[in-house]
Amino acid sequence: MAAMGESEAAAPGRGSALDDRGLRTVSRLRPEDWLNAAQRRLVHGGIDAVKIGPLAEDLTVTRGSFYWHFRDRNHLLETLLSQWRGQSREMFERLVGGDGASGMEEFVRLVHLWVDESEFDPSLESAMRDWARTSDDVSAVVKTVDEERIAYIKRIFLDFGYGEDEAFIRARITYFHQVGYYTIGYNESLDARMALLPMYVYVLTGKFAPEEIAEYF
Repeated sequence: MAAMGESEAAAPGRGSALDDRGLRTVSRLRPEDWLNAAQRRLVHGGIDAVKIGPLAEDLTVTRGSFYWHFRDRNHLLETLLSQWRGQSREMFERLVGGDGASGMEEFVRLVHLWVDESEFDPSLESAMRDWARTSDDVSAVVKTVDEERIAYIKRIFLDFGYGEDEAFIRARITYFHQVGYYTIGYNESLDARMALLPMYVYVLTGKFAPEEIAEYF
């Protein structure tokens, strides 16, 4: 995906364990360490901040250590994008995992995925969408992820008993509502969000949450 950014290629370093600055030249880091560092830079500085030199400085290793794991910067970015898509699919697949849960139970799982934010990171979501505005390749992947998520949410509404068309539209409204919440950067306390959740559930699903499920809110 050459459109993601310019290549930063160099031959892998095979020198001594430490260079004259005391930096490691043979990396014991895992690819995940580089990906996590790249993700942090993407979130805090945008795609232009994700470069090999600064990443190496963040991880206290030489640039050459990078090439034990990735061919070049584009390879890193492609892997980062693929990882984000895979993690998204895993998160949403668990919502409708075929465990016999009702539509309401599945919807409550979705709500908690978005509200808890321990897995679903709004700052990463915003960073990915900002990146997509600079690259047609990334934009295509983000669009695919959006469509996959809407398809999962549609399955929830099908489990409510809605027909195909209404389930699709309700899924879109639910998803677009949440993306918009992040996009405009609306801030409110967790207590305020939790207090409104039962009404959000009713407006978005057309159903009041049963008392035993409403207790989760």
